[in-house]
Amino acid sequence: MKKINWRKQIIGNSIVLAVVVALIGLIWLRASANQDTWAKTTADKTVVVGLDDTYVPMGFRDKNGKLVGYDVDLARATFKKLGLKVKFQPIDWSMKETELKTG
Repeated sequence: MKKINWRKQIIGNSIVLAVVVALIGLIWLRASANQDTWAKTTADKTVVVGLDDTYVPMGFRDKNGKLVGYDVDLARATFKKLGLKVKFQPIDWSMKETELKTG
């Protein structure tokens, strides 16, 4: 019969348990942050959509300076069904991650 090293098994199980608890905590924090964002969005009744307003045919400005394009039409139709207004925010596409992180 093989002798079990209880110390190593307890330490190993403790490490696994700590990792699992940490992962659950991170998932819970992410879910809480997303719920807060959605709660704020629905309270304001407005969604901000960032887009590159020079990307034809997805989102661009027509001769009158109005935002048009497939993405613009899709966003307007989708959020209208949800009862939300859309505010379009032109962004520098190369900085999109930074802009998302800063709100």
